[in-house]
Amino acid sequence: MWVAKIIIPFNKNTLIGSRTKKYKVNVKGYPLSHFSKNNKIYMLASVYITGIDKAINNFLKDLKKDKRMLKMDMADENFGFWLMEQPFEVKAFYDPLIIYVKPIIIAENGAYIFEIASWNRSKLRDVAETIQQNEYHGKLISIKDEKVKTVQIMTAFPRLTKQQKRALELAITEGYYSYPRKIDIIALAKIMKVSHSTFQFHLRNAEKKVLPYLYSRV
Repeated sequence: MWVAKIIIPFNKNTLIGSRTKKYKVNVKGYPLSHFSKNNKIYMLASVYITGIDKAINNFLKDLKKDKRMLKMDMADENFGFWLMEQPFEVKAFYDPLIIYVKPIIIAENGAYIFEIASWNRSKLRDVAETIQQNEYHGKLISIKDEKVKTVQIMTAFPRLTKQQKRALELAITEGYYSYPRKIDIIALAKIMKVSHSTFQFHLRNAEKKVLPYLYSRV
């Protein structure tokens, strides 16, 4: 199967990317279904938002005001379902022979990152040409013929407390899990403005919930 990685840089006209940059949050979204009507595409997606709580709340309030956001059902401040209006010129993204290998990432800098796959290489080329020829100025980072061993479809994430979520997000974004490690627990605790032992307590409890979720077996 052919697998492509595509990046669309920040564009002030995008529905979500324009706001992730404004409020410094990150969004992961997995397309669930779509339909077209009156030269528009409507896409239903599950989403997971990370960032500081206040920033997420402001992000969601702003997003609700945009007429392109048709429905927003949030289970909590992080996870929910959105129905969004998309421009018809990006219809190549919704070809039924294209698989989303990973959720779409809309990063804190406003960029969109896609990893998609298809048996037909030309389908991926169509997507790349679509975002290269219009205002989005997208880039095809890679296209490879490889085995797709898993698909990261989003499900409801384990419920973490606000402190656990914040500790885990900081550990990931600041490079605690990198090799070599870029930061230690003491420095992370200072960023979160808690004691070393308190930060470690929240991080360990977050890990205890998340790791069994990722590797659970029936």
